[in-house]
Amino acid sequence: MMKRIIPLVFCLCLILSGCGKTASNSGKLTEGSQSGSNETTPASAAPAEAAAEEEGEKLPDGVVAVVNGEELRPDDFGYYICSEAVTNMYEADPNADISTFNFDETARNVIILNAVMDAVGDTAFKQKAAECGYSVSEAEKTASELVDDAVSRSGEDGFKKTAGALGISSAEDYKKVYANISVFDGVADDFQKNPDRYISDASLLNDYADDKGASVRQVLILSGTDKGDPQTVAAEVNERAKAGEDFVALMDEFNEDSVTEKGYVYTFTKGEMVKSFEDAAFALKIGEISDIVASDYGYHTIERVCGAYELRNYWTACSDVRIADNLNEMLSFDDVINMARSASEADGE
Repeated sequence: MMKRIIPLVFCLCLILSGCGKTASNSGKLTEGSQSGSNETTPASAAPAEAAAEEEGEKLPDGVVAVVNGEELRPDDFGYYICSEAVTNMYEADPNADISTFNFDETARNVIILNAVMDAVGDTAFKQKAAECGYSVSEAEKTASELVDDAVSRSGEDGFKKTAGALGISSAEDYKKVYANISVFDGVADDFQKNPDRYISDASLLNDYADDKGASVRQVLILSGTDKGDPQTVAAEVNERAKAGEDFVALMDEFNEDSVTEKGYVYTFTKGEMVKSFEDAAFALKIGEISDIVASDYGYHTIERVCGAYELRNYWTACSDVRIADNLNEMLSFDDVINMARSASEADGE
Protein backbone atom coordinates (compact mmCIF):
# COMPACT_ATOMS: atom_id res chain seq x y z
CA MET A 1 0.00 0.00 0.00
CA MET A 2 1.18 3.47 -0.89
CA LYS A 3 4.70 2.47 -1.95
CA ARG A 4 6.64 5.13 -3.81
CA ILE A 5 9.98 3.47 -4.61
CA ILE A 6 11.42 0.02 -3.98
CA PRO A 7 13.55 0.42 -0.85
CA LEU A 8 16.85 -1.43 -0.68
CA VAL A 9 15.58 -3.56 2.19
CA PHE A 10 12.87 -4.92 -0.13
CA CYS A 11 15.51 -5.87 -2.69
CA LEU A 12 17.46 -7.54 0.10
CA CYS A 13 14.47 -9.72 0.97
CA LEU A 14 13.54 -10.35 -2.66
CA ILE A 15 16.86 -12.09 -3.37
CA LEU A 16 15.95 -14.72 -0.80
CA SER A 17 12.36 -15.23 -1.99
CA GLY A 18 11.19 -18.63 -3.07
CA CYS A 19 12.88 -20.38 -0.16
CA GLY A 20 9.62 -21.38 1.51
CA LYS A 21 10.06 -18.96 4.41
CA THR A 22 11.44 -15.53 5.17
CA ALA A 23 13.72 -14.20 7.85
CA SER A 24 11.29 -11.42 8.74
CA ASN A 25 9.80 -12.04 12.19
CA SER A 26 11.87 -15.22 12.45
CA GLY A 27 12.86 -14.42 16.01
CA LYS A 28 10.44 -14.70 18.90
CA LEU A 29 10.14 -13.70 22.50
CA THR A 30 11.15 -16.33 24.98
CA GLU A 31 8.23 -17.49 27.11
CA GLY A 32 7.82 -15.35 30.20
CA SER A 33 10.75 -13.08 29.36
CA GLN A 34 10.57 -9.35 29.81
CA SER A 35 13.03 -6.54 29.47
CA GLY A 36 15.18 -5.62 32.38
CA SER A 37 17.72 -3.64 30.39
CA ASN A 38 15.72 -0.43 30.26
CA GLU A 39 15.59 -0.25 34.05
CA THR A 40 19.31 0.45 34.19
CA THR A 41 19.46 3.03 31.42
CA PRO A 42 19.01 6.76 31.97
CA ALA A 43 15.54 8.04 31.16
CA SER A 44 17.03 11.37 30.15
CA ALA A 45 19.55 9.91 27.72
CA ALA A 46 20.21 12.07 24.66
CA PRO A 47 18.90 11.12 21.19
CA ALA A 48 20.76 8.60 19.05
CA GLU A 49 22.71 11.29 17.26
CA ALA A 50 24.55 11.91 20.52
CA ALA A 51 26.51 8.75 19.88
CA ALA A 52 28.39 10.72 17.25
CA GLU A 53 29.92 12.72 20.07
CA GLU A 54 32.12 9.70 20.70
CA GLU A 55 33.67 10.17 17.27
CA GLY A 56 37.35 10.96 17.58
CA GLU A 57 38.38 8.15 19.91
CA LYS A 58 41.24 5.92 18.80
CA LEU A 59 40.03 2.37 18.23
CA PRO A 60 41.95 -0.86 17.43
CA ASP A 61 43.29 -1.15 13.90
CA GLY A 62 40.57 -1.96 11.39
CA VAL A 63 37.71 -1.21 13.78
CA VAL A 64 35.26 1.47 12.65
CA ALA A 65 32.99 1.45 15.68
CA VAL A 66 32.41 -0.38 18.94
CA VAL A 67 28.87 -0.83 20.29
CA ASN A 68 28.65 -2.18 23.83
CA GLY A 69 31.90 -4.03 23.22
CA GLU A 70 30.95 -5.41 19.79
CA GLU A 71 33.39 -4.37 17.07
CA LEU A 72 32.20 -3.27 13.62
CA ARG A 73 34.64 -3.40 10.72
CA PRO A 74 34.53 -1.90 7.20
CA ASP A 75 32.70 -4.85 5.61
CA ASP A 76 29.84 -4.32 8.08
CA PHE A 77 28.97 -0.97 6.47
CA GLY A 78 28.70 -1.71 2.73
CA TYR A 79 24.94 -2.25 2.73
CA TYR A 80 24.36 0.84 4.86
CA ILE A 81 26.49 3.04 2.59
CA CYS A 82 24.68 1.76 -0.49
CA SER A 83 21.27 2.21 1.14
CA GLU A 84 22.05 5.76 2.24
CA ALA A 85 23.43 6.56 -1.23
CA VAL A 86 20.24 5.31 -2.91
CA THR A 87 18.09 7.37 -0.52
CA ASN A 88 20.25 10.45 -1.11
CA MET A 89 20.07 9.93 -4.87
CA TYR A 90 16.28 9.55 -4.98
CA GLU A 91 15.79 12.62 -2.80
CA ALA A 92 17.86 14.60 -5.31
CA ASP A 93 16.29 13.03 -8.39
CA PRO A 94 13.52 10.38 -8.22
CA ASN A 95 14.42 9.29 -11.76
CA ALA A 96 18.16 8.97 -11.15
CA ASP A 97 20.22 5.89 -11.95
CA ILE A 98 22.95 4.66 -9.60
CA SER A 99 25.18 3.85 -12.59
CA THR A 100 25.46 7.50 -13.64
CA PHE A 101 24.52 9.61 -10.63
CA ASN A 102 27.23 11.96 -9.36
CA PHE A 103 27.63 12.17 -5.58
CA ASP A 104 29.43 15.35 -4.55
CA GLU A 105 31.85 15.48 -1.63
CA THR A 106 29.31 16.87 0.81
CA ALA A 107 26.83 14.14 -0.04
CA ARG A 108 29.50 11.48 0.35
CA ASN A 109 30.45 12.69 3.82
CA VAL A 110 26.81 12.79 4.95
CA ILE A 111 26.18 9.34 3.52
CA ILE A 112 29.19 7.86 5.33
CA LEU A 113 28.21 9.35 8.68
CA ASN A 114 24.55 8.33 8.31
CA ALA A 115 25.60 4.83 7.28
CA VAL A 116 27.78 4.49 10.36
CA MET A 117 24.98 5.65 12.65
CA ASP A 118 22.52 3.26 10.98
CA ALA A 119 24.85 0.30 11.43
CA VAL A 120 25.54 1.33 15.02
CA GLY A 121 21.81 1.71 15.66
CA ASP A 122 20.97 -1.71 14.21
CA THR A 123 23.72 -3.32 16.27
CA ALA A 124 22.50 -1.72 19.49
CA PHE A 125 18.93 -2.63 18.58
CA LYS A 126 19.79 -6.31 18.12
CA GLN A 127 21.77 -6.40 21.36
CA LYS A 128 19.01 -4.78 23.41
CA ALA A 129 16.33 -6.92 21.76
CA ALA A 130 18.23 -10.00 22.91
CA GLU A 131 18.34 -8.60 26.44
CA CYS A 132 14.56 -8.24 26.28
CA GLY A 133 14.13 -11.91 25.45
CA TYR A 134 13.82 -11.68 21.67
CA SER A 135 15.34 -14.76 20.05
CA VAL A 136 18.10 -13.10 18.03
CA SER A 137 19.88 -16.44 17.64
CA GLU A 138 16.83 -17.89 15.91
CA ALA A 139 16.67 -14.90 13.56
CA GLU A 140 20.37 -15.34 12.77
CA LYS A 141 19.91 -19.07 12.16
CA THR A 142 17.01 -18.48 9.77
CA ALA A 143 18.90 -15.75 7.91
CA SER A 144 21.89 -18.06 7.55
CA GLU A 145 19.73 -20.84 6.13
CA LEU A 146 18.06 -18.50 3.66
CA VAL A 147 21.35 -17.09 2.40
CA ASP A 148 22.93 -20.53 2.10
CA ASP A 149 19.92 -21.67 0.11
CA ALA A 150 20.11 -18.63 -2.16
CA VAL A 151 23.82 -19.28 -2.81
CA SER A 152 23.13 -22.90 -3.67
CA ARG A 153 20.36 -21.91 -6.08
CA SER A 154 22.14 -19.10 -7.91
CA GLY A 155 25.77 -20.18 -7.48
CA GLU A 156 28.45 -18.19 -5.69
CA ASP A 157 29.13 -15.92 -8.66
CA GLY A 158 25.46 -15.22 -9.28
CA PHE A 159 24.79 -14.55 -5.62
CA LYS A 160 27.84 -12.31 -5.28
CA LYS A 161 26.72 -10.23 -8.25
CA THR A 162 23.21 -9.80 -6.85
CA ALA A 163 24.46 -9.03 -3.34
CA GLY A 164 26.99 -6.58 -4.79
CA ALA A 165 24.13 -4.50 -6.14
CA LEU A 166 23.22 -3.88 -2.50
CA GLY A 167 26.76 -3.01 -1.44
CA ILE A 168 27.29 -6.42 0.18
CA SER A 169 30.53 -8.21 -0.62
CA SER A 170 30.01 -11.68 0.87
CA ALA A 171 27.39 -14.18 1.97
CA GLU A 172 28.50 -13.81 5.59
CA ASP A 173 27.97 -10.04 5.47
CA TYR A 174 24.58 -10.64 3.87
CA LYS A 175 23.59 -12.90 6.76
CA LYS A 176 24.47 -10.21 9.30
CA VAL A 177 22.48 -7.51 7.54
CA TYR A 178 19.48 -9.74 6.95
CA ALA A 179 19.45 -10.85 10.58
CA ASN A 180 19.56 -7.20 11.68
CA ILE A 181 16.56 -6.40 9.49
CA SER A 182 14.70 -9.50 10.66
CA VAL A 183 15.15 -8.56 14.31
CA PHE A 184 14.11 -4.96 13.64
CA ASP A 185 10.95 -6.03 11.79
CA GLY A 186 10.05 -8.63 14.38
CA VAL A 187 10.46 -6.26 17.32
CA ALA A 188 8.68 -3.46 15.42
CA ASP A 189 5.63 -5.68 15.12
CA ASP A 190 5.72 -7.03 18.66
CA PHE A 191 6.40 -3.63 20.21
CA GLN A 192 2.97 -2.38 19.11
CA LYS A 193 1.33 -5.28 20.96
CA ASN A 194 3.66 -5.57 23.95
CA PRO A 195 5.59 -2.32 24.51
CA ASP A 196 6.27 -3.10 28.17
CA ARG A 197 8.46 -6.01 27.11
CA TYR A 198 10.94 -3.52 25.67
CA ILE A 199 10.67 -0.43 27.84
CA SER A 200 9.08 0.19 31.23
CA ASP A 201 7.54 3.52 30.18
CA ALA A 202 6.84 3.94 26.46
CA SER A 203 6.30 7.68 26.93
CA LEU A 204 10.09 7.97 27.30
CA LEU A 205 10.30 7.42 23.54
CA ASN A 206 8.35 10.60 22.73
CA ASP A 207 11.60 12.58 22.64
CA TYR A 208 13.35 10.14 20.31
CA ALA A 209 11.50 10.77 17.06
CA ASP A 210 13.51 11.92 14.05
CA ASP A 211 13.16 12.06 10.29
CA LYS A 212 14.86 8.70 9.66
CA GLY A 213 11.83 6.49 10.18
CA ALA A 214 8.30 6.77 11.49
CA SER A 215 5.42 4.66 12.78
CA VAL A 216 1.85 5.73 12.08
CA ARG A 217 -1.76 4.59 12.11
CA GLN A 218 -4.12 5.86 9.47
CA VAL A 219 -7.74 6.03 8.44
CA LEU A 220 -7.98 5.92 4.66
CA ILE A 221 -11.14 6.90 2.83
CA LEU A 222 -10.86 5.71 -0.74
CA SER A 223 -11.61 8.06 -3.61
CA GLY A 224 -14.29 5.61 -4.72
CA THR A 225 -15.74 4.92 -1.27
CA ASP A 226 -19.33 3.77 -0.96
CA LYS A 227 -19.68 5.60 2.36
CA GLY A 228 -20.66 8.85 0.64
CA ASP A 229 -18.71 11.82 -0.64
CA PRO A 230 -15.09 10.89 0.19
CA GLN A 231 -14.01 14.38 1.22
CA THR A 232 -17.03 14.76 3.49
CA VAL A 233 -16.44 11.39 5.14
CA ALA A 234 -12.72 12.13 5.51
CA ALA A 235 -13.52 15.50 7.11
CA GLU A 236 -15.77 13.78 9.66
CA VAL A 237 -13.05 11.26 10.51
CA ASN A 238 -10.42 13.96 10.83
CA GLU A 239 -12.61 16.13 13.03
CA ARG A 240 -13.46 13.27 15.36
CA ALA A 241 -9.83 12.16 15.58
CA LYS A 242 -8.66 15.66 16.45
CA ALA A 243 -11.44 15.92 19.05
CA GLY A 244 -9.80 13.03 20.88
CA GLU A 245 -11.85 10.01 19.86
CA ASP A 246 -10.05 6.68 20.06
CA PHE A 247 -8.11 6.38 16.82
CA VAL A 248 -8.24 2.58 16.64
CA ALA A 249 -12.03 2.73 17.05
CA LEU A 250 -12.19 5.18 14.14
CA MET A 251 -10.07 2.79 12.11
CA ASP A 252 -12.53 0.00 12.85
CA GLU A 253 -15.45 2.16 11.76
CA PHE A 254 -14.07 3.91 8.69
CA ASN A 255 -10.71 2.62 7.45
CA GLU A 256 -10.70 1.34 3.86
CA ASP A 257 -7.04 0.38 3.74
CA SER A 258 -6.28 -3.01 2.22
CA VAL A 259 -4.48 -3.92 5.47
CA THR A 260 -7.27 -4.96 7.81
CA GLU A 261 -5.35 -5.91 10.98
CA LYS A 262 -6.88 -4.10 13.94
CA GLY A 263 -4.99 -0.91 14.77
CA TYR A 264 -2.34 -1.70 12.17
CA VAL A 265 0.83 0.42 12.46
CA TYR A 266 2.96 1.26 9.43
CA THR A 267 6.68 1.54 10.22
CA PHE A 268 8.72 2.93 7.35
CA THR A 269 11.74 4.95 6.39
CA LYS A 270 11.98 7.79 3.89
CA GLY A 271 11.36 6.81 0.30
CA GLU A 272 8.92 3.98 0.98
CA MET A 273 5.58 5.80 0.95
CA VAL A 274 3.89 8.18 -1.46
CA LYS A 275 5.25 11.67 -0.94
CA SER A 276 2.16 13.42 0.43
CA PHE A 277 1.67 10.68 3.02
CA GLU A 278 5.35 10.57 3.94
CA ASP A 279 5.71 14.35 4.27
CA ALA A 280 2.66 14.57 6.52
CA ALA A 281 3.81 11.66 8.69
CA PHE A 282 7.28 13.06 9.31
CA ALA A 283 5.88 16.51 10.08
CA LEU A 284 3.92 15.12 13.05
CA LYS A 285 5.09 14.83 16.62
CA ILE A 286 4.33 11.65 18.55
CA GLY A 287 0.61 11.55 19.31
CA GLU A 288 -0.34 14.26 16.84
CA ILE A 289 -3.11 13.91 14.23
CA SER A 290 -2.59 15.19 10.71
CA ASP A 291 -4.89 17.33 8.65
CA ILE A 292 -6.54 15.48 5.78
CA VAL A 293 -3.84 14.21 3.40
CA ALA A 294 -4.81 13.62 -0.22
CA SER A 295 -3.13 11.00 -2.39
CA ASP A 296 -3.94 8.95 -5.46
CA TYR A 297 -5.55 6.44 -3.10
CA GLY A 298 -7.94 8.85 -1.42
CA TYR A 299 -7.93 10.85 1.81
CA HIS A 300 -5.84 9.95 4.84
CA THR A 301 -6.00 10.94 8.51
CA ILE A 302 -2.70 9.99 10.14
CA GLU A 303 -1.69 9.53 13.77
CA ARG A 304 2.03 9.27 14.54
CA VAL A 305 2.90 6.82 17.29
CA CYS A 306 6.05 5.55 18.97
CA GLY A 307 7.61 2.63 17.17
CA ALA A 308 10.78 0.76 16.34
CA TYR A 309 12.75 3.79 15.14
CA GLU A 310 12.14 5.68 18.37
CA LEU A 311 13.04 2.54 20.30
CA ARG A 312 16.24 2.17 18.27
CA ASN A 313 17.20 5.78 18.97
CA TYR A 314 16.58 5.30 22.68
CA TRP A 315 18.53 2.06 22.87
CA THR A 316 21.43 3.58 20.92
CA ALA A 317 21.52 6.60 23.22
CA CYS A 318 21.67 4.25 26.19
CA SER A 319 24.55 2.27 24.69
CA ASP A 320 28.31 2.58 24.98
CA VAL A 321 29.21 3.69 21.45
CA ARG A 322 32.69 4.55 20.22
CA ILE A 323 33.41 5.65 16.65
CA ALA A 324 36.78 5.93 14.92
CA ASP A 325 38.11 9.37 14.12
CA ASN A 326 38.98 8.62 10.49
CA LEU A 327 35.76 7.30 8.96
CA ASN A 328 36.46 8.60 5.47
CA GLU A 329 39.81 6.82 5.45
CA MET A 330 38.41 3.53 6.75
CA LEU A 331 35.24 3.41 4.65
CA SER A 332 35.51 3.69 0.87
CA PHE A 333 32.42 5.23 -0.66
CA ASP A 334 33.77 4.60 -4.16
CA ASP A 335 34.43 0.91 -3.54
CA VAL A 336 30.85 0.33 -2.41
CA ILE A 337 29.21 2.36 -5.18
CA ASN A 338 31.47 0.90 -7.86
CA MET A 339 30.54 -2.59 -6.66
CA ALA A 340 26.86 -1.70 -6.92
CA ARG A 341 27.37 -0.15 -10.35
CA SER A 342 29.29 -3.16 -11.63
CA ALA A 343 26.53 -5.50 -10.49
CA SER A 344 23.91 -3.26 -12.09
CA GLU A 345 25.81 -3.19 -15.39
CA ALA A 346 26.23 -6.98 -15.31
CA ASP A 347 22.46 -7.39 -14.88
CA GLY A 348 21.90 -5.23 -17.92
CA GLU A 349 24.10 -7.33 -20.18
